[in-house]
Amino acid sequence: MMWKRITKVLLIYFIVLGTCFVVKPLTVNACSCAAPPSIENQLNRKTAIFSGKVLSLTKPTKGKIWSTSDSVKVQFEVKTVWKGELSFQTSVYTALSSASCGYEGFEVNEEYIVFAYGDPERLETGLCEGNKTLASAQEEFKALGAGYEPLKITNPQDENQSNIIIILVLASAITLFIMLLLSLRRRRR
Repeated sequence: MMWKRITKVLLIYFIVLGTCFVVKPLTVNACSCAAPPSIENQLNRKTAIFSGKVLSLTKPTKGKIWSTSDSVKVQFEVKTVWKGELSFQTSVYTALSSASCGYEGFEVNEEYIVFAYGDPERLETGLCEGNKTLASAQEEFKALGAGYEPLKITNPQDENQSNIIIILVLASAITLFIMLLLSLRRRRR
């Protein structure tokens, strides 16, 4: 009887613990594009400013539940950097729709100047950040001046994130399986 209670408590504990690693709360913001910020302001506020060519757009799969704020991953081949330490290939995330302040203007094989914020491991951008095609960004180039080349390494951050989640889920499943085996063994005695 006591073993059943302990098993139930441990099972609940591991389910709650596993959920904490898989489910992350989302930040909610509203966008207002009153006036474009100055380049000086952008240099102070942004984590990264760069120009680059869009290599791929990875949109979220639309299942039964989806949101306009779901993230789109935009993979860039970085050409010039004005702020931040970026690798030759860098990912930037934006919301799926402009209704959620996402930048919908990115197209594969087109070049842009990108103003990104957030954690260097997960850069984000949006509708009000000042992103433009290179053809329409001449004023920004003049104000920014000469940039520098990106780092010659690629960013394995996305693979590491998914590997950690897989390892945690597998460890939880193995632990639960062992607990089940021990429970069945004790019942036989």
